[in-house]
Amino acid sequence: MLHAELYKIFYFTSMCRSISEAADRLYISQPAISKSIKKLETLTGCTLFIRNSKGVTLTTEGQILYDYVKSAFETLNNGEMMLEKLKKRTEGIVKVGISNTLCRYFFLPHLEAFHYQYPGIHIQIINRPSPDTLKLLEQGQLDFGIISIPMDKGDLEYFELMTIQDIFVAGSKYDIPDCALPLKKLGSYPLLMMEAGNLSRIHIDDYFKANHLSFTPEIEISSMDILIEFAKIGLGFASVIKSFVTEELALGILKEVPVSPAIPQRKIGIALKKNIPVSLASQSFIEYLKGTRVLSQ
Repeated sequence: MLHAELYKIFYFTSMCRSISEAADRLYISQPAISKSIKKLETLTGCTLFIRNSKGVTLTTEGQILYDYVKSAFETLNNGEMMLEKLKKRTEGIVKVGISNTLCRYFFLPHLEAFHYQYPGIHIQIINRPSPDTLKLLEQGQLDFGIISIPMDKGDLEYFELMTIQDIFVAGSKYDIPDCALPLKKLGSYPLLMMEAGNLSRIHIDDYFKANHLSFTPEIEISSMDILIEFAKIGLGFASVIKSFVTEELALGILKEVPVSPAIPQRKIGIALKKNIPVSLASQSFIEYLKGTRVLSQ
């Protein structure tokens, strides 16, 4: 018999103060209880119980052992209760990595609805550029990331959430032609772009390279929000995600600069480590996001 079973029998006998009652609680025979107690006393080298007509009482050594065993069983019980809460999604922590831009324009609209559905699940948002999010994910510091899906998927797996379209926009200072601007003429205007290494910037640079062109931006910055503001005040043509400037385009604050050939669409999705199970709380959030995904923007 394993020692854990011996301690279980000791624990219930101590609580019940009776071998017969402990036997009833554990659904085993009284002789089995007595034999287990004797074995534990032999293993510990101490007398743990004093038998009397009313049942059993703990010795000094037995009481000391019981205090530790009781604490251990209470900890185990608390652990089981917590697992039950996790299974019911009433408790849990989700660690998600996401860029500031995707957090504001994609993630935040879903966060309130998810929190309403699962109020006991706490969300830890780690705001990092997508390349840094991928590194943290590979290091096991995140449950999952929400990023622009790269061409090289490495040892990660992805679930597509939405398709996005990159465009160039400009403020009212510029007279934007109705027809598409040949891509090679784009370089005659000041370009505002995300900083090098950002996945949005990598996508645009790859687009330029595919068309045998290379442009040096007038301004590079890590925030698309600020990039949009720069475009509004007329500093140049900004490379942005179309669905993130719908209001500005509708109000005429910004105008889309059509280019030829058109910029390819790209995918936003959930990034996970392959063959590594995520927590039940994270599973809930991932399934929620999958259920609300929009495949074209």
